[in-house]
Amino acid sequence: MNTVGRVALVSLGLVLTSWLLAVRADEITPAWMTVDAVKRSVRLLIAGSADGTNGTMNFNGYGQGEMSVNVPLGWTVRVDFENKGLAALPHSLVIINPVTPLPIEGGVPAFPRALTVKLVPGLLAGETDSFEFVADKEGRFLFFCGVTGHGVAGMWDYLSVSKEATLPSVHVTRKR
Repeated sequence: MNTVGRVALVSLGLVLTSWLLAVRADEITPAWMTVDAVKRSVRLLIAGSADGTNGTMNFNGYGQGEMSVNVPLGWTVRVDFENKGLAALPHSLVIINPVTPLPIEGGVPAFPRALTVKLVPGLLAGETDSFEFVADKEGRFLFFCGVTGHGVAGMWDYLSVSKEATLPSVHVTRKR
């Protein structure tokens, strides 16, 4: 490889390294998560359109995979969902398997009953719904808004289920 090729390769490496360093995952202890280790259950208060992040297409202020909720295998997960209503758009929530391409609307639940009512039309501002499921299979899944166009616009985050996890946790990233 000639000198120009080596310089170009080193430059590319520096650009990629700086980009990777700009994304950092932080563990947080959010007020919206309640853990009962004795009952092996976790309650998540998930707000659709919690703020203006991602054009209001977010869950608890995170979108495009910036949030990862990690749950031990076999735990019961209760989700209390509220559409906070910023921008007056309807929203919904379903836990889906990660698929490519993402669905334009709806989504098949990865766990039985892991979805809100009105999945495609969505809940209106101020409306709520709850669901509960057992995280009985390992993997990385998506919190996904099933309203037409919302999920593909970035209204999705991660749910990871792992036998190595001992307690639920939340990790968030912000692209800097």
